[in-house]
Amino acid sequence: MRIVVLGRSYLVAVLVAAALITGMATGLGLFYRLAYVFALVAAAAAAWSWLSLRSISVSVERPAARVTVGDPVTERISVRNDSALPRPMIEIEDLTDLPGLVTTAATAIAPRSVAEWSPAGTALRRGAYEMGPVIVRGADPFGLFRAERTFPCPGSIIVYPRAHDLPGFALPAADLSGEVSLRRRTRDLTPHASTVREYAPGDGLGRVHWNSTARLGRLMSKEFDEGRAAEVWVAVDLHRDVQAGSGAESTDECAVSVAASLAAHFVAESVPVGLVAYGTERLSAEADAGAGQMDRVLACLAVSEAGGAAPIADALAADEALWDRNATLVVVTPSPRPDWAVALAHLARRRVRVAAVLIDGRSFGGFLDSAEALPALHGAGIPVYSVGASDHIPSALAAPLSPAAAARGERAVA
Repeated sequence: MRIVVLGRSYLVAVLVAAALITGMATGLGLFYRLAYVFALVAAAAAAWSWLSLRSISVSVERPAARVTVGDPVTERISVRNDSALPRPMIEIEDLTDLPGLVTTAATAIAPRSVAEWSPAGTALRRGAYEMGPVIVRGADPFGLFRAERTFPCPGSIIVYPRAHDLPGFALPAADLSGEVSLRRRTRDLTPHASTVREYAPGDGLGRVHWNSTARLGRLMSKEFDEGRAAEVWVAVDLHRDVQAGSGAESTDECAVSVAASLAAHFVAESVPVGLVAYGTERLSAEADAGAGQMDRVLACLAVSEAGGAAPIADALAADEALWDRNATLVVVTPSPRPDWAVALAHLARRRVRVAAVLIDGRSFGGFLDSAEALPALHGAGIPVYSVGASDHIPSALAAPLSPAAAARGERAVA
């Protein structure tokens, strides 16, 4: 327990000193008695503050470990007084860093009873946040001292970005459907072994199928698929130099929400979807269509930060090997630079299906005009969707932006 000396305590100390000095100067006993009274009041106040938090215990029921932006967040804090004395004024504070949550309250607790308080708020911004510790404070009636006790009560919560339904969104498919596996010979060892064959010179030990070898008495090798034939990858540009706005009204928050919506759309269609977020650090989720894929994607997006040092063109060039002719890549960026359009055009020449979602930086109060990238994108035949600050994301992604609409400065299909 910690006792904090408040400002009024120093005033009492000054009064005690003044009474003693005056008493010694005048010889009047009244001033000595006043000094004793002030000193006793200060001692009683300190004792009161110390006793106010004795026999106090705290328990906390935390909210769900995962919520989505815009969801309500509620927890329950119970403060128990095991003493026979009442606690007329107790202050409770939850030291969480989750924005949007009311974290301080004051209450009175009767003897041998429990007071409950439910901090409530709304999850305002994605991210990973710590919940607790809980601090309980008590003070004396004169406001001279304050006692504090800290209860660890650790917890955490992750706030996912909001994913919107995209009923009208469609992208050109890859050469083969997502339900097809390529059954041709490949030198790459993938997780998909389709059959076995006789060992051929040059096969590595990793290819040998030992069970078949033991059963047949001769070396047998595994033949691998190239895996799922159609994958969709979403790349999110969180380069710090191209972002605009702040807080929930920013290009990075909009881009992350768009990426989450795209991932949810493809997961719902059982299409393998992967994610790469180029922020303060590169975060990724391998392409998958499994039940837990959406959680993996949202977890990456929740903790990504708009502090990336590499422009999106450089990031795409570094990850070029991720995408082949059976992949579709969707880039979400507010960047006005045409070099990333050139990088996408290069991927398209390798028969990677590409598309772009352009976040309109000026609508978020930025100085960079994201539309400057449109001529290069349309010149390369790349489908472009545009999303602004006031746009409804499902409507903005219902159809790509036509060159004619772009020339008129519109964000809708002509």
